[in-house]
Amino acid sequence: MCKQRPVVFIMGSTASGKSGWALSWARQFRGSVVNCDSVQLYKLLDIGAAKPTKEEMNLAPHFLYDYVEAGETMTAGKYARDFFPCIESLPVGPAFVVGGTGFYFQAIEKGMYPVRQIPLEISREIEEGLKSEAGALALYEEFQQRDPEAAKKIHFQDHYRLGRAMELIRAEGKTLTAIRREFADDQKPFPYPLLKIGIKWDREVLRERVRQRTERMIVAGLIEEVRGLLAVGLATWAPLSGVGYKEVIEYLQGKRTREWLVEEITKNTMGIAKRQRTWFQRDPEVFWFDGATEFSLATEKVNEFLDKSWA
Repeated sequence: MCKQRPVVFIMGSTASGKSGWALSWARQFRGSVVNCDSVQLYKLLDIGAAKPTKEEMNLAPHFLYDYVEAGETMTAGKYARDFFPCIESLPVGPAFVVGGTGFYFQAIEKGMYPVRQIPLEISREIEEGLKSEAGALALYEEFQQRDPEAAKKIHFQDHYRLGRAMELIRAEGKTLTAIRREFADDQKPFPYPLLKIGIKWDREVLRERVRQRTERMIVAGLIEEVRGLLAVGLATWAPLSGVGYKEVIEYLQGKRTREWLVEEITKNTMGIAKRQRTWFQRDPEVFWFDGATEFSLATEKVNEFLDKSWA
């Protein structure tokens, strides 16, 4: 394994400009952009996933985008298994790993607990429970009873993480908290020189960025993208329950107006941003820079890190 290759994590809330910074640095420092967003890795999810455009991807090498087939579902464990062979295969130069999915960053930096295959009956029980609000609430209440410490870190409406947590608890017969403590005893260090950059924004400024991005997505064809996904039978595909897609589905059912669509996506995206900010701010190793004014300072930090890594 090429231990000398420098890796820069670019982290932060959705709509904070992470992809733009990553692309700029990949071009300036002759590196590659590696996706660490749990939605941008899927095929057919382009506009709603805020995936870089083909034109942007042509400006520097991009990896782990658009490679998971429609209808399939990724996990952090699968992503981590894909990540390291990808890093080894990159052209010479630093890797700029960019995304807002904190759990994926954790999986590649800290590793994943090696759980056994989840029994099919357990997966089906969880999936069935998450189909209704009452069922999801019952699962969350069970989660709180069995592992109150871990339940504090997962939002009731985060059905994906709630489902994974309950699958593990039922399959392993132990709490997530216990699983994590056991795994910490056998944790291996990240095998590359690593710098973590975080991008921060004033909350109200970020809200306006999110609203403007939502408007651009709709103009670019977000509604048509979702309509096409539904037309090929992907209505129950897990990523379509995510923010941006689920609201458009409700809109297409004729229940809402376009104005509602913009405001609802904006509101729900800001909810994600809050959880992302909370997740990333727990890590004391992240160097934070203001997205509006401190790109040049962040660039100096990256340049300093790369100089030391290649020395």
